[in-house]
Amino acid sequence: MDLDTFLVALSTIVDDLSQQAAAVKPARPGPRPVVSDSEVLTLALCAQWWGRSERAFLRYVRHPWRAYFPRVLSQSAYNRRCRAVAERLVALLPAVAAQLQAATAAYQVVDTVAVPLLRRCRGQRQRLFGEIAAIGRGGSAKEWYYGCKLLVAVTPTGVVTGFVVAPASTEERWVADALLGWRANRHAAPLQVADLPSPRRSNGRPYVGPTGPRWPPSGAGAPGRGGYLADNGFWGRGWQQHWRCDYGAALTTPKDYPAPARRQHRRRCQIVETINGHLSRSFGLHFPGARSPRGLLTRLAAKLAAVNLGRWLNHLFDRPALAFATLFIG
Repeated sequence: MDLDTFLVALSTIVDDLSQQAAAVKPARPGPRPVVSDSEVLTLALCAQWWGRSERAFLRYVRHPWRAYFPRVLSQSAYNRRCRAVAERLVALLPAVAAQLQAATAAYQVVDTVAVPLLRRCRGQRQRLFGEIAAIGRGGSAKEWYYGCKLLVAVTPTGVVTGFVVAPASTEERWVADALLGWRANRHAAPLQVADLPSPRRSNGRPYVGPTGPRWPPSGAGAPGRGGYLADNGFWGRGWQQHWRCDYGAALTTPKDYPAPARRQHRRRCQIVETINGHLSRSFGLHFPGARSPRGLLTRLAAKLAAVNLGRWLNHLFDRPALAFATLFIG
């Protein structure tokens, strides 16, 4: 796709959808800004394909893209405006998913992906993120990292329907419980160890609860028509019964099937691995460059919204559904 077509299509879609999501952002006092929220959202989404620093991206926009964005904010002003529209970025995710008919999917696949934030996590630098980040293990190599754990729900066609963020040390089922619980009731408090019938497992060991906050409730998305598929890290008879009875969500893992059916289950789950791979390779999920919880939410929401918008643009222009890296030439 040529650059003109890409930018016009993206800005048109973002402008239409951001008007619908205007209620999630309170009115700003003072004069009307020279650069609209829609332009800031478009820039934030374009930056996800850039793959380098935001400072370098803004320098590029000021020259080759000047015809498309005649008024460009300074680096600090751009960062402030991006953080101010974080809720609209989060709202774009389910809005695009609805346009792609994600609610009619036969099932959704959930899985977590590591989000390293800092290469060194000693000393005062940990105060940048407080309790929302921790040391944990993740990735295919199960390496140690300092950061967060991102849980995403994906349809079989590669549409992201919701997400939840938690510290890297939080066990996966607690993160899944927050997503499923908020899909059933957006205003409910996430489950804690104190809410369990017994503080100990059947083998006598105590439950290890969440090690920090799980957020944001607005990112969980809407419940789907079908069930949820996951890997064995989400298995647990008590958990699955709780999700089915309290949230109306049926989640299955390979352990719930006889041996011949497990291969098909794992094959269906591959879509979430594909999306997580695109988030890491094409959209720079690892070390996103955030320096605050608000900045982290802005960047994560922009990357996830970019996945859905890329999926939509590929569909509109009859391109391969998941060809994100080659979406435009510019």
